[in-house]
Amino acid sequence: MTSGHSETPKHTDTDKTEPKTDMSNILLHIKNLESTNSDLQSKLTDADSRIGKLSAKTREGMQSALDTLMKKWMDDVETKDENVKAVFKDGLSKLVEKSAEDNGVWQMMVAASSLHSRQMHDLDQLRIQNNELKTKVDGLYGDADSRTVGSKHKQTDQMSRPDVPLISTDMWGDFAKDIGSVY
Repeated sequence: MTSGHSETPKHTDTDKTEPKTDMSNILLHIKNLESTNSDLQSKLTDADSRIGKLSAKTREGMQSALDTLMKKWMDDVETKDENVKAVFKDGLSKLVEKSAEDNGVWQMMVAASSLHSRQMHDLDQLRIQNNELKTKVDGLYGDADSRTVGSKHKQTDQMSRPDVPLISTDMWGDFAKDIGSVY
């Protein structure tokens, strides 16, 4: 320390250009980030609109299933209080509005109502077959004449016990005679 004054740092031309260079790099980086951000925002908006359209179609399908398939099932279910059905239907409507098709509750409800529909169809088919069989039994096979086909017919003169002649009263004696005559 040679003298008592402090030396002020000397700025050179390179010192003045360094902050400008650093600042321009930062500004360029921010500009790139903003353009990337705007690109990502537009892609996100496009994706959201596609998802919204798909969700709308999904909800329409779910609402259709609720109005047709599940309505028949809910109408057929017997409850002590009809208000229970209304509350249940409101709950399913909320599920349609706020949920997706892959919701487990929704899938089980669709499966249950579909099973009910299949069982009702099977029951209807069995009723039809039963009615056809009753018609055949009552119509085709209702009397003895309709049950015979071709040359077969009911025997009219059947024999009864008095028609069989009484040959012998000593069955064992006749048996012994037969055995004795053979040997």
